Amino acid sequence: MKFILFVTGLLFLSTKLFSQSASISGIVQSNNEPIIGASIYVHELGRGMRSDNKGEFLISNIKAGSYSIRVSFTGYKTIEQGIELQNNEHRKLNFTLVEEAFSQNEVVVSATRNRINRQDAPVIVNTISNRTFEATQSLSLAEGLSFSPGLRLENNCQNCGFTQLRMNGLDGAYSQILINSRPVFSALAGVYGLEMLPANMVDRIEIVRGGGSVLFGGNAIAGTVNIITKDPLFNSFEVGMNQGFTNAETSDRTLTFNASLVSEDFKKGITFFGFNRERAPWDANGDEFSEITKLRNNTFGFDAFWNVAERSKLKLGLYSINEFRRGGSDFNLAPHQSRTAEQLQHNITSLNASFEHYTKNFKHKFSVYSSAQWVIRDSYYGAGGRIIEAGDSITETDLLAINAYGQSNDISLVSGLQYNYEISKKILFTTGSEFNFNRVSDRMPGYERSINQEVNILGTYAQLEFKPNDKLTFLAGGRFDALNIAGNYQLGNENFNNNKSINVLVPRITAMYSFQKNWKLRASFAQGYRGPQAFDEDLHIETVGGAARFVLLSEDLTTERSNSANLSLNYDMVLGKTQINFVVDGFYTQLNNPFILSNQVELPSGVAVITKRNGSGAQVYGTNLEASIAFTNQWMLQTGFTLQRATYDDEEEIWAPEDVADATAATVTTRLLRTPNNYGYLTLVYAPNKKWSYSYSAVYTGSMDVAHMIDPETERTIIKSTPQFFENNIKISYTLKAKDQYRIQFFAGIQNLFNSYQNNFDIGQNRDAGYVYGPTRPRTFFFGLKFGME
Repeated sequence: MKFILFVTGLLFLSTKLFSQSASISGIVQSNNEPIIGASIYVHELGRGMRSDNKGEFLISNIKAGSYSIRVSFTGYKTIEQGIELQNNEHRKLNFTLVEEAFSQNEVVVSATRNRINRQDAPVIVNTISNRTFEATQSLSLAEGLSFSPGLRLENNCQNCGFTQLRMNGLDGAYSQILINSRPVFSALAGVYGLEMLPANMVDRIEIVRGGGSVLFGGNAIAGTVNIITKDPLFNSFEVGMNQGFTNAETSDRTLTFNASLVSEDFKKGITFFGFNRERAPWDANGDEFSEITKLRNNTFGFDAFWNVAERSKLKLGLYSINEFRRGGSDFNLAPHQSRTAEQLQHNITSLNASFEHYTKNFKHKFSVYSSAQWVIRDSYYGAGGRIIEAGDSITETDLLAINAYGQSNDISLVSGLQYNYEISKKILFTTGSEFNFNRVSDRMPGYERSINQEVNILGTYAQLEFKPNDKLTFLAGGRFDALNIAGNYQLGNENFNNNKSINVLVPRITAMYSFQKNWKLRASFAQGYRGPQAFDEDLHIETVGGAARFVLLSEDLTTERSNSANLSLNYDMVLGKTQINFVVDGFYTQLNNPFILSNQVELPSGVAVITKRNGSGAQVYGTNLEASIAFTNQWMLQTGFTLQRATYDDEEEIWAPEDVADATAATVTTRLLRTPNNYGYLTLVYAPNKKWSYSYSAVYTGSMDVAHMIDPETERTIIKSTPQFFENNIKISYTLKAKDQYRIQFFAGIQNLFNSYQNNFDIGQNRDAGYVYGPTRPRTFFFGLKFGME
């Protein structure tokens, strides 16, 4: 009897306690339509959920008390609301989200290696969203990167279309490309990789300029470009086609596919993407040598997540790229039969996995991750080929052309762990360790040239974020890298070894002060380095005057170091239906022992060799200006402009004659080449209703100094000043909606409307393929459609 009374009392007490718990339910909508997958987060509980396919949500088992609820969804203004709950109370809350032209409240990860609201980030994080890719009709990652302050994409090879991204005046090797925050994008893949990655795999691109991004790697001197791939939010699919015509002459066709599947409880999801591109080669000046490459790209991938428990999440992603590109002449012939050919076949596979877990009180977070990338590249860089008929004698030129084939193999691996501890509401501690491994083998037997390089980096980082009050935030930390390089570089009968072990500490300190409601002042200082190893520009080969040109590392090449400082002022506010954001960002970077390409000589084999050595020093400084203004939901303007200077401390020799003692005959410069003093962009979108959208975009490139090889026999190189360019683009789209959330969109437009394009390309087989500058395409017409469900 006592036992029965005890159980009865226990059940009654449990029921009583349970009955005292409260709950919150409601609907998240916009324009009277439910929003599927919106995030509803209760800060004090450290938990939340997503709205279902009707926009509804329910959070139960809540104790009585005061709570702050945060409702957010990509592309909409975040809502925060405080409530007071009583015992047994069930509160119903409906939230109406308003579309946001550019989101200052979106969550970013590139500022601190933690998820943080963009407007609260102590360093400036710029984002390039799907809206920008859509407005500018950017098909690949490369095509959209110019639409962010301080960034400029350039083409460096007339034959193969090698592109690189410059940030704050520094070339591609000074920036770090991340995929989902992992530096797995290898040097070999980076040569052509920016054009390989399709825009439809990208959710957004997060950009941190300057050394404030040092926690991702000490070689992120100019900054980081973090490619965030798409996460599945709700069930959807979309197929699309874009048909372009370069200079209204040659075809450039693209097919895209995206689909997402998410479980009803939003605990599992997977998203797929596919991309197919067929581009015909284009000759700008009728010399039978291409300025735009022939291109075939097939890309497929997926990203998936599984919330294995309430506070644990597993993510898995994979993509595969198969790309063929060829430039030069005689496309109907085999490469070794052509007058000039640069041909690449890439097969790239990348796999990534991560697991994160929060403790019950959400004070501690543990993350473990690993990413790997495999690259196989078959290449041909040669000139002087011909069709050999029966009875023809084989010449030395024929042998060079036949033997210009090569193969490259590359593997990159990144594995690490990270720990976050929220010591208090004012202090967040982050630490972690990361191992980076890269092995590249790049061989061209015909030219007796090979690169065998292995780089191991064990990086350990720590960071403390301190908020003494609501206005002030301090961020201090650093990264210690133990770098080991084992390199063997062979050219002809010469072998060069580069075996080095380097220990480098790179500190970082940042502060942000909100001295008024809408004003934020940010300042940062960081150091960085680049090890004496082969980077992406060294693995690029171009033919000059009919011979192949290679970059050789000087035997005494030492580590390059940097000191970077940034100071920015940010103003943002909302006036009725108008959203405004202005930023003035000053930057200064000092380079010690910068890498210089010079001393080009021709070997008896006909190979032109240019040496990478250390210079005396350099500095890059300037100002990035940016503005974003949205008038209601119909007009959106975004623009950015950069004013900068990039100079060497002393004159640097670019070319010198071999047989002339007169030093005045050498070509020298005090300016960093291919770096304009000013450049910028603008995008303007007008959407009067949900059916029609009109887009205008522009990219401005100021005058700059570039190197030009004018004598193939002596390799004499001079410096020329280029004209300025102003590239204008327009696009019109019409969206027709059908029942059951189906839609079809038609669009058309013109890129580089007024054909602002280089008009003095070198011609013929002996051209300098590196003498290319300005916009990457001439006037291009396009049209297409998209069909999908969301």
